[in-house]
Order: sequence, then C-alpha cells, then structure tokens
Amino acid sequence: MRTLCAVIAGVIGLGVGVSGAGAAPSGREAPVVDQADLTGASLQVGETVFGKFLASRYAESVGDFAAAASFAAQLMAENPDLKDIARRGHMLMASAGRIAEAAELAEQVVADNERDPLANMTLAARAFVREDYRGALKRLDKIELTGIQRIIVPLMRAWALAGDGRTDTALVLLEDLTATNGLGPITGLHGGLIADLSGRPEAADAAFTRGIAASGESVSLQMVEAYAGLLARSNQHEKAVRLVEAFTLTNPRTLLIEPVRTALAEGKVPEPVVTGFADGAAESLHAVANLLNRERLRAQALIMIQLALHLRPESPATLFLLGQILEREEQLETAMEAYGGIDPSTPYGWYARLNLADGYRTQDHLVKAVRLLRAMIRERPERSDAARALGDFLRIDERYREAVSAYNTAFERSADAADWRLFYTRGIALERAKKWERAERDLLKALELEPDQPLVLNYLGYSWIEQGHNLDRAKKMIEKAVLQRPQDGYIADSLGWALYRLGNYPEAVINLERAVALEPGDPIINDHLGDAYWLAGRREEARFQWTRSLSQEPEPKVEDIIRDKLKGKQLPQPVPAKQRRDI
Repeated sequence: MRTLCAVIAGVIGLGVGVSGAGAAPSGREAPVVDQADLTGASLQVGETVFGKFLASRYAESVGDFAAAASFAAQLMAENPDLKDIARRGHMLMASAGRIAEAAELAEQVVADNERDPLANMTLAARAFVREDYRGALKRLDKIELTGIQRIIVPLMRAWALAGDGRTDTALVLLEDLTATNGLGPITGLHGGLIADLSGRPEAADAAFTRGIAASGESVSLQMVEAYAGLLARSNQHEKAVRLVEAFTLTNPRTLLIEPVRTALAEGKVPEPVVTGFADGAAESLHAVANLLNRERLRAQALIMIQLALHLRPESPATLFLLGQILEREEQLETAMEAYGGIDPSTPYGWYARLNLADGYRTQDHLVKAVRLLRAMIRERPERSDAARALGDFLRIDERYREAVSAYNTAFERSADAADWRLFYTRGIALERAKKWERAERDLLKALELEPDQPLVLNYLGYSWIEQGHNLDRAKKMIEKAVLQRPQDGYIADSLGWALYRLGNYPEAVINLERAVALEPGDPIINDHLGDAYWLAGRREEARFQWTRSLSQEPEPKVEDIIRDKLKGKQLPQPVPAKQRRDI
C-alpha cells in the first residue's frame, strides 16, 4: 500500500527530470502541461495526486472545509490505496457536514487506530441515529479522556446510558462530572433533561435547581426553557412564569425566550428542549462546540456542530452557531446557507436574517440588504435592531439623510434604552449630512453615557479640530483616545491633525508619520502628512506624500485639491487657532 508521503515524494521527484528516451521533457525547460505525471502521462494543472492534495490543504488552511472535502474525496476515489489520507479525509468530511461519508472513513481510521477520538465520536453519533445506544457506548469507551474529551465523552455516555435504560448510572456519571470546575450548569441541565425524559420529574427538578444555583447570574436559555417546561407540566405554572420573568429581566432584548413566555401566557406547556436521546446527545455536542468557540478553537467547534446537526438537522440554535463559526472563518456563502436554513418564524430566524442582511452588504448586494431590513422593521414595530442595522448600512453607503431617518426610527423604538453607540452612529450621520448642531448634541450625549469611549473621543475631537473649534479640549480628548488605542492609525491621524491645527508642525509630523505607518493605504492620512511636511519646511517630502495620496484614489473633491497643491495652488497655510471651517 502506497502512503501519501511516497506519492508526494514521487511527484516531487519529477522536478529533477525523467530519464528514458520516451520521457516527456521536464524541469524549467518544459511547460507544466508537458511534464510527466506518475503514470508518465502529460501533467495537467490541478489534475495530479499532488495537485489535489495541495488544493485540499489550501482550502482547509483558509477554512473552506467544503472545498477541502471535495478535493479529498476526489483524491481518495482515484487513489483508494493511499493509507495516510483516510484520517484527514474523515476530518474534512466531518467539518463539511458530510457525516455519512465521514463515518465510512472513520471505519478505516479505527481499523488502524481503535482509539482515534474523532473517528469514534463520529461512529458514536451514527449509532445514536440508529438508536444503537450500546454501540454508541462501545465507541465512546474507546476514547481516551484527555482535553475536551473529558467533557464531551461523559456527556455523550450519559445520554447513551439513558437511552439504554440505565438512567441511574447516567445521572451518577453526570454527578461525578460536576466536580470538574465550572461544569455544574452543564451537568445540571443534562441531568435534568435525562431525568425528565426518563419520567423522573422530582430528580429532574433537583438537577435543574442545582444547575441554576451553579450558574449564578448567567442561567442559560436552555436551562430556563427546560425547567419552565417541567414546571408547567408539574402544575407549577406561576413558578415557571417567575423563572422566565427573571431571565427576561437579565436579558431584556433577547427574542429567544419568546416561545416559552408566549406559551406560558396562553396557559400552555412550552415545547420540550429534547424529545429523544439523540436530541440530548446533540445538545451535548452543541454545548461543547460553544465552549470551543469561546476559546477560538473554531475548527474543532465546527466538527462538534456538524455532528450535532447530523443528530438534529433542523435545530435553529445549532444552525445559527454554525453560521457564526463559518462567518468567523470567512466562509460567508456557506454561513449564509446555514442562516437561510433557519425557519424565519423562529426567534433564531430573526437574528439569522439580521446576519443575512449583513452578508448581503458584504457581498455588495446593498439593495437586498436594505429590502430585507425594511421588511423586518415593518414586521416587528417594537424592535430597534433592524432599524439600527439599516442606519449603519445606509451610513456606510454615504446615504446620510436616509441613515439619520433609520436611526430616528431606532431611537423611537428604544425609549430610554438608547446606548452610546446609537447616539454615536447617528451623530456621525448627522455630521456628514451637514447638520452639525444636532450631531454635536448626539456626540456629547454619547460621551456622557460612555466618558472614555475612544471612538467618540476621536470623532468629536476630530470634528472640532476640522472646524478650528475647542482645539485644546479636542487635543486632550484625542490624546486620551490614543492612550486607549495606540495601534489605531485613524486616531493617531486625529492627534497629528490636532497638533497641525495648533501650529505644532514638528510634533504633527511625528504623529502623522506614525499614522501613515499604521494605515499606509489611506489617502486622507497621507495627504495630512504632506500638509504637515509642507508647513514644517520639508517641501520635497510633502510633494511625495501628496503624489502617494493621489495613487490611493481619494474622493474626487480631495483629489482636485491635491492636484492643485502639486501645481503650487491651494498650498497649506498656517490656520489661525480660532478660525472655524465649514463642514
């Protein structure tokens, strides 16, 4: 059996030439398509064993696991004797959500290494789907309890034991796991779910109560949903209502508790969190994926999520987490597919559509994004988040008056809950729409709500500097912002420009040079440095900087001014400290 290393070595060997009278030319003298493949046939780009291997590795390195899996599948289909590829192929198939194919490869992997953790976890998930709980236990027992396996394996074992009718053993296992630092909320939730599903309401109540106590002020949504359902079914309706109200007070803006709250208000029993043991195993995988995602171990989290979706394919919460992870891996198309798979009528569907709108904007489909957000604003007249998102999109698109209108809607819906960000973003839109008095009020209010916020300090300070107004105060504000965000080139530019407007050209140059080093591709910052060079007497460097700014495609008005400066017109002049400038 050939190993992948041997194949790669063979391919690399082609680079030093192929002997024999009938061999194709090789080396630098020959075009790639004329070089010989392993079989002696003409090499075609992207068609060789090595090419598919490298394509798969590259796709994996950029987080495109779907493409990586496809290349790996081609490689294995054409070269079934490549021993070393099975484990990687299995991982890629699992990451891409192709669990049936991953399971086939997992069988090959465990044939060589019976304790391989991911392969056994995949096969355990498949056993859950078949309701083969003893088969799942057999696979889980092969996994060594190291790292994250110390959490996920006991959770999955508990659900397999419960499925096999051994509820007491499952609950004892979770009690033992509770001793692991920080796992009280998770084991309380799963112990309660298992006991409830197994017809033991008193044990379920005790487990949920322990889990809530261990959660402190951060009780999870799943815990509240599950316990409220148990209480409603146990004729403890008022206690369930109080539990949900307490969660809502702590999380006032979330829609996710809405189905439970609505059901209780109508005197109904909320939908159960799990309806079977496979659902419980999926909850375990989801919980661990959340932990991994918080630690930024997204590749590992992705596999757990895909296994969870294999067990419960239409779970809105799991699809939403999948979309978030894929977005962070810069796989926007597949992230949007995940969001699009969520029922829009569910609470997660609302948040998924907000993310879809953001995806459309990223893809330059602003019309789609705006249309979607406007429909959402009409759909839920009590919510401000879609209006805020619309304001942001329109502001970024330089449609400032429309942005102000959207922000106004957000303010109307926020009542007294408007935060500094809303004042800040509307302040920007108002300033750009040349409504300075209103803009200044919003920016000052944002600063009142968040006194040391560097973005607000910088924007308000810079605006004052541009007008030649409150220069000393503006300088101090921007200096405070620089201390908080020393690597932000735009804030460094603001400080340099403040010093420029105060007539301290040597210090302005120092700060603007630093700003250009941090943001070398920004035409405005480069133009500012050119102006500072000019007034510092460094004329050739000024001309170089203006020329550099022109190459970075500034806005037409700025471009015209720079061209005039290079022609000796509109050259920088010292600005009187109290002179206001039109904005």
